[in-house]
Amino acid sequence: MPFHSPETTYAFSFVAGALFVPETLAVARQLQAVRDWKLVAAAARSENLLRQRTDASTRRLLREIRYRLDELSPAELDFLVAADPRDQRLLLFVAVCRRYRFIREFTAEVLCRKVQATENQLYPGDIVCFIDDRATVSPEVEKLTDNSRAKVRQVILRILAESGLMDSTASRKLLRPMPSRPLAKLIAKTNSKQLRWLLLSEQEIRQITH
Repeated sequence: MPFHSPETTYAFSFVAGALFVPETLAVARQLQAVRDWKLVAAAARSENLLRQRTDASTRRLLREIRYRLDELSPAELDFLVAADPRDQRLLLFVAVCRRYRFIREFTAEVLCRKVQATENQLYPGDIVCFIDDRATVSPEVEKLTDNSRAKVRQVILRILAESGLMDSTASRKLLRPMPSRPLAKLIAKTNSKQLRWLLLSEQEIRQITH
């Protein structure tokens, strides 16, 4: 069941990379075929599915990808494997939001509010201010070093760019790529409010899911 246990603390393992699109798709195809994570892990090592140089790096990356794929329902996993690239990236972003409270809240409280206010520019200070705000209430965020904060900012920008919600990490213009109706309906089966993470308005959500 996706999004089954939203964390009450902030986890930051997403800084290991960004959206991991080709790697996640390779694992998703294998998982769809065997439906057994032990067999997937064995194939990841024996076939070097993740194109890593060492077993240790393969295990770390596979663990991060599993965190995200575990947030998808069986139907969403099947959709992911067969979808077009735009929908694949948007669904992976939803999985990231489900998994990571920090990214989920940043999307809802910063990106969605900007879109509602018809603003399309994300500034470096927007992420800095969000981190500072969370640091006042969260020990996990407060303990982040300057280098870790910089890494969080960098990876969030990369995730947004790779998902298609931002044009590039350089200009940081917010985009609003519309998911297909089948994807929207699939996400809505879990919770239609999660479509807000794709920067859709309430009216757009109603239109695309009915």
